Amino acid sequence: MLGAIVITVPVPLGDRRYDVSIGSFSAAQEAEVLAQALGRVSGVAVLVDGLLAQISPRVAALVSALSARMPAVRCFDLPAGEAAKTLSAIEATCQWLAQNGYDRGAAILGVGGGAASDHAGFAAAVYLRGIPFAVCSTTLLGMVDASVGGKTGVDLPAGKNLVGAFHQPRAVIADLGFLETLPVREQAAGLAEVVKAALIADAPLLATLEAHVGPWTPQALEPVIAAAVRIKADVVTEDEREGGRRAILNFGHTVGHAVETESNLGLRHGEAVSLGMVAALALGAARGVTPPALVGRAARLLARLNLPVDVAARLTPAVFARIEVDKKRRSDKVRFVFCPGPGQAVLQDVGLDEIRAQLPPALAAQV
Repeated sequence: MLGAIVITVPVPLGDRRYDVSIGSFSAAQEAEVLAQALGRVSGVAVLVDGLLAQISPRVAALVSALSARMPAVRCFDLPAGEAAKTLSAIEATCQWLAQNGYDRGAAILGVGGGAASDHAGFAAAVYLRGIPFAVCSTTLLGMVDASVGGKTGVDLPAGKNLVGAFHQPRAVIADLGFLETLPVREQAAGLAEVVKAALIADAPLLATLEAHVGPWTPQALEPVIAAAVRIKADVVTEDEREGGRRAILNFGHTVGHAVETESNLGLRHGEAVSLGMVAALALGAARGVTPPALVGRAARLLARLNLPVDVAARLTPAVFARIEVDKKRRSDKVRFVFCPGPGQAVLQDVGLDEIRAQLPPALAAQV
């Protein structure tokens, strides 16, 4: 049985519905949730972020508890962080799965942050043309964004997330116990995605973030994690395949992905999204969509959360070139998400020439 502190957020996608369980879990509790969600399987391949496997005793405890309940539980260490999001890493995982005899009755469990869940989900989508998977998310960014919604994939040298698939998990566990040892920089990166959710869909959440005083303990984070997950679950339920409303979740990601890729992994994903949100807000203000006051309000909050906001200094020709290969591009336009007000989002197609011409002066006007 799960304790009373656990928050469950359903993602009601018909016969592919699943729950996101948020709380502090024992290894036995996690294993029970996963066993119930995955059902009868021939084996479980546990794909673990390589660094996490070295530093957290919670991983070994979870694997032991799973082994007591499910057959053929074996671990495979992924490259740490974003290094897991390559086609060569996916090939290595699939080769390991085949060598260890995992068949179509098997399942994958991804344990780690956003990169590990992206990798696990994509491997599950393509191995034997698709097997089930679940996620135990161990970073704030993974909990509030990457692990929920079924978007899986890897990067190419040309840009972020250019190869992937929609493949929904059977269960997601956001284990707050892992946040006890999460580095401060990683915590800030995760909070960027919470700010994103607030700006596009939840004005009260934005006010909550602004009003918070003191450290972001796991207990303080639990309700904001749940709020961000509810927003994403609501959007994904309405538009699973990004044919419409789900595109608002890309707020900050157009410029953010370009800056992140050009940084050669020097920026965390959430840091890049922070920069991208400032760019989108400033461009929205220049186009008469976003109130100028909201640009400053959001930038102040992001800076207070120890996130970068100096996007103007990073808009190199190489960054603009990467925007031009953004996966949201249609012909000579890129779809941007703009905020008409706190908790609101609209989609607009912006020409590539317009982005180059309007974005630098838009940012200069906010200084």
